[in-house]
Amino acid sequence: MTSTQFSDVDETDPRRAEEHLTAALRLDHAPQARFTLHLHRVTRGPLCLEEVSCSEGVRMRVDDDPGYVVGLPVQGPLHADHHGRELDLGPGQAAVFTPSAEAGMAMGDGADVVLVRVRAAALEDALEALLGRTVQRPLRLAASAVLGPASGRAWAGVVRSVAAAAPGPASVLANPLSAEALQDALLVGLLHLTDHPERDALDAPVPTWGPRVVRDSLDLIEAHPELPLTPGSLAARAGLSVLALRGCWRRHRDLLPRDDVARVRMTRAHRDLEAHRPGETTVAAVATSWGFRPRAFPVAYRARFGGRSPAQTLRGPAFA
Repeated sequence: MTSTQFSDVDETDPRRAEEHLTAALRLDHAPQARFTLHLHRVTRGPLCLEEVSCSEGVRMRVDDDPGYVVGLPVQGPLHADHHGRELDLGPGQAAVFTPSAEAGMAMGDGADVVLVRVRAAALEDALEALLGRTVQRPLRLAASAVLGPASGRAWAGVVRSVAAAAPGPASVLANPLSAEALQDALLVGLLHLTDHPERDALDAPVPTWGPRVVRDSLDLIEAHPELPLTPGSLAARAGLSVLALRGCWRRHRDLLPRDDVARVRMTRAHRDLEAHRPGETTVAAVATSWGFRPRAFPVAYRARFGGRSPAQTLRGPAFA
């Protein structure tokens, strides 16, 4: 089972701060005023997310990174140098770097940036799973991306939720059901967000098959919702590309595979709430155990069960 590692650095001494910075990061200049550095790192499998905020300017080398790197400015501008091309980006935009690119980034004083590092093979494998065929490696991603459209904002939201995750059993990254889904969303979302040679293929029509492939996948979801079922894992079991399986689901159910996974897990969560009483468990614990985010779970539960809250179910029939 893939585990998640967390690390945090809060430093006010610039000399000690440089000891925590990786070889790729360095202060842009000697601090002239009160110095603060915050570095929060979350690593899981092929992904590493870092949020860096510093009172002073910071420069980062990307040319020796073996994976893809995406820089999202949260506060303040981000200057990127990509193969000699200069880019000045702000919130709502992202700098994108391919493996071992001749590139770097610079943050101004008081800036805050989130860095998403993706192991090269993981992103390329995700693209091949989507398309059901091999692709040229490394993938040539465009140097920047706009996060304005709905898909871009949604992807940035997933990045922020992962970057803000804290360690502990209640974390969305502690349970493979939610952690695998977030990892899949980050990889697939990045492929849909950026321009690359296969970008048009992701939107092209794909052949679909009869309802049997959907029924077989539905049987698996119903029988084993406790497994970390993602579109990629379901497609692999069905022997189809992710896009083809998605197309079959839309054709025969007018849904996406993740909708049925969420439906079945919500039913199991409902059963768990009915089987327990206050003091034996909590709504948040049940939500987390089935891969739901505790804050979003009550809204989804009410929508599914006619306005009834999960707390009412947990308290018993008298409160229904």
